[in-house]
Amino acid sequence: MSKDVLVFIECKEGTVRKASLELLSKGKEITEKFSSYLYAVVIGYQIKGIAEGLKSFSDKVIAVDNESLKDYRWDTYMTVLEQLIKKYTPGMVFGASTITGKDMFPRLAARLNGAIISDAVGIDLDGENVRIKKPLFGGKIISWVVCKPGSTSLISFRPNSFSIEKRSLNGELIEETVEAPRDSRLNILSIDKSGSKKVDIQEADFIICGGRGMKGPENFQILEEIADIMGGRVGASRAVVDSKWREYDDQVGKSGKTVSPKLYIGCGVSGALHHTMGMDTSKVIVAINKDPNAPIFQYADYGIVDDLFNILPFLKEELKRAKEEI
Repeated sequence: MSKDVLVFIECKEGTVRKASLELLSKGKEITEKFSSYLYAVVIGYQIKGIAEGLKSFSDKVIAVDNESLKDYRWDTYMTVLEQLIKKYTPGMVFGASTITGKDMFPRLAARLNGAIISDAVGIDLDGENVRIKKPLFGGKIISWVVCKPGSTSLISFRPNSFSIEKRSLNGELIEETVEAPRDSRLNILSIDKSGSKKVDIQEADFIICGGRGMKGPENFQILEEIADIMGGRVGASRAVVDSKWREYDDQVGKSGKTVSPKLYIGCGVSGALHHTMGMDTSKVIVAINKDPNAPIFQYADYGIVDDLFNILPFLKEELKRAKEEI
């Protein structure tokens, strides 16, 4: 079985996503152990500069540059990636567990008749095997999966699962021409790109999340101020988004975004399973809730049982003071 690793590179506004660099770093660790190749695949239009920048992270950078690939479509991108996988036959294909990854990887696995592991959070190199760490039931159970030898395995990882290791490689740039006809049954009527300059919530190191305990949309302002101090993002529970207090882009949970920040602070979040399934792998979890029996405390490393409106102003001032002292 091939021990080569192929990483699908996601880009956002002409920049490689942090999650993809994390996967390249972990992929290189694996290929160094097995003396195999690490491939970085970047698909799009006018991506030569992006591809050149990836040479220091990978043994081989495969670029497919075509105007028809300017915008992501699962039919065209999947067709390109399918043909590259068949040509280079890697043992594993890595992608980020983002909206794009969740949209494309299951379809691709079906096309290739390959194994798929979604929303993984870690890797363990066990002898000749590569074990994949995947949480189940909202993080209550951790499973370790070994893919069946002899076929290509597709694995999507939550952003922030790995650190980015700076490399000084000088990978080979391979420019591929791949036919990617559009599926005539699929027509994109419009694309609405948000003008927000916020940190991507799935890649944020700090998230402060509000639940129904915030009592109204106007009270999220203090969370925004704290997030600005920390260079992070404000998140929201599904109940908050359903109440139209926040946009869907802020929703954390099974039906929203899966996050894994270095620090997560839940404010007035009860900790329902559909929410905790989206944040249970956060490195440090702090819960603020006046209900001592709130389920969120079962996941928290630190818990504060108090009215969040007493705690947040104090927290804001302390964080501001600490930042000024750095």
